Amino acid sequence: MKTILQNYLGNCVRRAILREKPRVIAVAGSVGKSSTKEAVAIAGDAYRKDTPVLVSPKNYNNEIGVPLAVFRMNAPGRSVVSWLKLLVKATLTSLGILKIRSKTLVLEFGTDHPGDLAYLASIVRPDIVVLTSIAPEHTEFFGTIEEVEKEELSILSFLTKDGIAILNADDERVMKGKDMTDATVVTFGESQEARVRLVSAEVVIDENDPSATGLEVQIFAVGSSAKARLRGVFGKPHAIAATAAIALMYALDIDFHESVERLADYRGMPGRTRIIEGIKRTTLLDDSYNSSPLAAYSAMHDLVRYPCGEGKKRIAALGDMLELGALAEGAHRDLGRIVAELGIDMLVVCGTLAHAISDGAKAGGMPEESIFVFPTSVEAGLFIQERLHEGDVVLIKGSQGARMEKITKELMADPLRAKELLVRQSEEWS
Repeated sequence: MKTILQNYLGNCVRRAILREKPRVIAVAGSVGKSSTKEAVAIAGDAYRKDTPVLVSPKNYNNEIGVPLAVFRMNAPGRSVVSWLKLLVKATLTSLGILKIRSKTLVLEFGTDHPGDLAYLASIVRPDIVVLTSIAPEHTEFFGTIEEVEKEELSILSFLTKDGIAILNADDERVMKGKDMTDATVVTFGESQEARVRLVSAEVVIDENDPSATGLEVQIFAVGSSAKARLRGVFGKPHAIAATAAIALMYALDIDFHESVERLADYRGMPGRTRIIEGIKRTTLLDDSYNSSPLAAYSAMHDLVRYPCGEGKKRIAALGDMLELGALAEGAHRDLGRIVAELGIDMLVVCGTLAHAISDGAKAGGMPEESIFVFPTSVEAGLFIQERLHEGDVVLIKGSQGARMEKITKELMADPLRAKELLVRQSEEWS
């Protein structure tokens, strides 16, 4: 039944796209898709001022999620009535009776099995592809990083010579895509070779207005540089996402300085290293949406970059990284080792692979009295709550199944804002 529904919705999307011919911007990659999608939507808005830009909501990035995004529908769940409403709307839109009503679609493309990206690209035919990174993910299904690379790069074959490929110059595997497309290629990243280059990303703390605390990024392009403040977020992924958006605006011939100014509208998405005020005047770096080796390693480096006063602790609260197959044990040990090498003050881990993170940290030289292991995120959150002191900084990260947002909710100063600020707060996750 799922396959039948998938194929029908896909065909409806295909017919609607062919009829209305919107510009389709597809954001793909192993990590950083959602943040990049949000930043890229700003570029899309700059390009199309006559109609609102349609942006994939939440994590609607698979064979069912992409049609839901295009038709502006919520996931039906188990509701027969909701499924019927979706099918009716999809049918009417495919026939031209209803309209997509947007001339620019910014769609996130996800994959967990070979062929997923090719299928998504076949139904929407992207005009622009933004490829963020290629790293071990879903290796339980792909087997090797080479197979992940093959999958992520496959989307570039759907671009025509009139298309645009926005590629991460910092990723050697992504850059292989330059030779796989006749489309215009614009590169971004920290590399000196990048057409649009991230020069710096520094945290700016505003004691008078905590909502203004965030990243100040400096970006270089077309012979000059400019700075922008990204409010309420922290971490290299947000800075790179912003740089990707500027690269897209560059490709669309939008003024560079105007492009950078538009980044003031960027807020990021819940669970992607948002800065949240914690209890006892602490700071939470909420990165609880999902995790993978590359993302987790990057998050640990971000944690040590965040300013922390004398005598205050940096705490890493880490859950399982899932769907890694045979790589799982080693990846979790490596994560623990990185925590130790970076000198993070306290490690709190939970989940079925918590022992591997703990073992890696011990092997890396972290004192055992600084490592705490719990079966669940709820228990871990209660423990951290008791150990927090004013000025401490806590980074929370794990895969969806680890439910690390429960730690954030336990520690945030205003838990009544959980539905606004955190991931997985709907009834289906309760």
